[in-house]
Amino acid sequence: MTALTTSPARTGRTGHLEHLADAPSDRRCPGNGGRRATHRFPAATYLCRKVAREERAIAQQALETEDRTTSHSVSALALAGTALFAAVLVLLATGRAESGTGVRVLVAVAAALVVTVVALVAVLRRHEREHDALAHRVRMYDARLQQLRTAR
Repeated sequence: MTALTTSPARTGRTGHLEHLADAPSDRRCPGNGGRRATHRFPAATYLCRKVAREERAIAQQALETEDRTTSHSVSALALAGTALFAAVLVLLATGRAESGTGVRVLVAVAAALVVTVVALVAVLRRHEREHDALAHRVRMYDARLQQLRTAR
């Protein structure tokens, strides 16, 4: 067996099969845009040098696209959170939050701020999972290329 295995590994107390990134049937969405379109990454252990380089370039591009997309999302959510926090401060500083409608507006803006923070956490957690999977993919192709170099 080669250094890169394709057999599934059992994990945790439940003993369920972990989805390995090197499985020949692995499908990854290409970064930004068409979430329905998929690109099939062949198992790194079966690749020749040329194909491994091409697949590594595709995986690296998907990783960069994912990072860029998440960066834009985080920036937008941080800007929205900052604006909502500033709105809460303005409402409190001007004393408009003392009336009945002011309290309702303050509660609505604070709720929107909480939703924005939750969305930011969700985006960051999703990015962490995707980044780890794509970085693992790139490392698999690097390992295969290293294997092919030493086999020469």
